[in-house]
Amino acid sequence: MPVDRSAARGGRFAGSAPKRKSRSRKKLHPAVQWILSILLMIVIFAIYFDLCLLLTRFNLFLFSRSLRLGILAGLILVFVVLTAVLCVFGDWKRPLIAFLICLMLYIPANYSKISKVEYYRNLWIQTAYSTMRHQGLMHLFLPWVSSKEIEKLESAKMAQVGVNTVDEFTEEGEAWVNNPIGSPEFIQILEEAIPNFRQLPEDEQRFYAVFYELDRDSTEAYLAEHPAALKNGYDHILIDHSALSDSGTSIRTRLGEKVLAIDADNKILIVEFRAIDNRSSTNSRAVLAIAKDPSKLHLYAATTLPSNGQIVGRIASDHGGVLAMTGSGFIDEGGVGMGGEIAGAAMCGGEIYGAHYPWGYKRMELHENNWFYIQDAPTEFTSGTTDAMEFQPSLIVNGKKQDVGAWIGVNPRACIGQSGYGEILMLGVEGRRSDSLGCSLEVCRDILLRHNAITAMNCDGGTTAILWYRGNPIIRCSNNAIPNGRYLPNAWVITGN
Repeated sequence: MPVDRSAARGGRFAGSAPKRKSRSRKKLHPAVQWILSILLMIVIFAIYFDLCLLLTRFNLFLFSRSLRLGILAGLILVFVVLTAVLCVFGDWKRPLIAFLICLMLYIPANYSKISKVEYYRNLWIQTAYSTMRHQGLMHLFLPWVSSKEIEKLESAKMAQVGVNTVDEFTEEGEAWVNNPIGSPEFIQILEEAIPNFRQLPEDEQRFYAVFYELDRDSTEAYLAEHPAALKNGYDHILIDHSALSDSGTSIRTRLGEKVLAIDADNKILIVEFRAIDNRSSTNSRAVLAIAKDPSKLHLYAATTLPSNGQIVGRIASDHGGVLAMTGSGFIDEGGVGMGGEIAGAAMCGGEIYGAHYPWGYKRMELHENNWFYIQDAPTEFTSGTTDAMEFQPSLIVNGKKQDVGAWIGVNPRACIGQSGYGEILMLGVEGRRSDSLGCSLEVCRDILLRHNAITAMNCDGGTTAILWYRGNPIIRCSNNAIPNGRYLPNAWVITGN
């Protein structure tokens, strides 16, 4: 007789008992899980990034603290929601793999010795270090390599201590400034470049002696096409195609640079070329303004100090300037500084502002004899100084290039120097733009050396880097929102006749 197994297990009605429903939930599609996992990792890193910003004194974004806390709270809420979704509907293997991938990318970024990885890592560190912003991020994201790179920069900075200007070059330069066609050696150079130089009319001789950089063939071809430029003779030529909306002229220098402006009355030549940085494979727009009369140079302070600074163009206009550029740096906490508090010491027309930088920084002094001198920043101003600013590093001292290989950062640049003929050299390199990323200080130094610089120093760069001529900026600011540049405490200005 067959045995009733259902009855044996639970009685006669056991077989009719309702079955339990499965509690398993429908899983998300694997692709959706991967997207959520990656998004989760991004949020985790964003939270870490934001926490780093709150822990450091210098914020990356121009937000208030309350808004930053609100962003952080929102990110944490998103993190919680994503975590809950993956716990209930997903598989934790995917977020774990995504996290490990991020970790695998982070470790090489911090410790790898691969040349390209190392270069761009150090580039980011230097940008943070040199701009004195978001340094907390640098230390928290790349703590080990940051300390090593900063040690290298500090060592390079200290190596410049004691490398100062000696007065051994003024006689030749002053003679050329006062009488450019009176030097037999100089005339010999011109005669080699311009056949029959001595047979030219006297005003033409003076013109090409002052603007000896010009290629005469392209200059004469331009003047033939634009006779109005010569209506007042060679001594009063004014050609100005330096505005950012202009494309320059067909005139070239003997180095192949495009001429943007020739101002014979004020003895100013402005040229444009590409600053090629082979190390970073960048090719950026550079503008060099050459002011032939150093007696016209002054460092003028903003009239609004100490509450805030002024844009370069305003400082220049207030003092009858025709050409101007970035001067001293300023305290820029959070990237929202208004230029009112000078970083380091400065002297404007004999009046002293700020306090000396520590050892390792340098000071560019303009003396009563119209020559630049480089000194160590913490020392007292040299007797005879009329104008001065402090920054780092020096690029050229006593005609010898300085080692600036530690400053590899590709950034917007502003540098000032003086040639062996006494000319003031104002260099600006556009940066942080799609068609012009910027360059290292090695590139700037070598450009100035090609133009006979015997003294040169780096000025405050980044969004502060600006060149201005006759009412307009002639290099693009790295921030499109402020085309005329930031508020600065002072500016180097060439006054007009």
